[in-house]
Amino acid sequence: MQDFNVDDLDDFMAVANSMPQWMRNDPALIQVQRDHLLRLTGDRCLDWQICNQIANRQKHVRAQNHGHRAPLVGEPQIVPGGYGIFLPSSGSIIGAGDEVYVEYCGQRESMLAFVIRIFKHFHYMFEMAATPPEQRRIPTLADLAGL
Repeated sequence: MQDFNVDDLDDFMAVANSMPQWMRNDPALIQVQRDHLLRLTGDRCLDWQICNQIANRQKHVRAQNHGHRAPLVGEPQIVPGGYGIFLPSSGSIIGAGDEVYVEYCGQRESMLAFVIRIFKHFHYMFEMAATPPEQRRIPTLADLAGL
């Protein structure tokens, strides 16, 4: 999280895109986890569309939307010298390095913000969903980044 760059983004996309298939085959998952997985990987979840389309282009060169009506996500664009995000709770900056973004439907999306959101989805599924709501401790972004 200290240095955000497109190579690490590519690695993250490949792993994140394969996680749902592994999770679907995991008999230890409880129904709450499976329900969240379905919400994450649905056609309406823009975060999943970004992840899935970019990861599929890594494998197939062209977008493979298989007839879905999801917005077409562009190729990641790189601008050197991204500022990152300051975390007041830890006094640290995460994600400085390259500013990486994608465009879809005329909008520009920060890939650093996207990675944080996807990570939070998986954190919820693995760490929070199995914990009864009254026992959950909501982590800060600094906690999630390990700072």
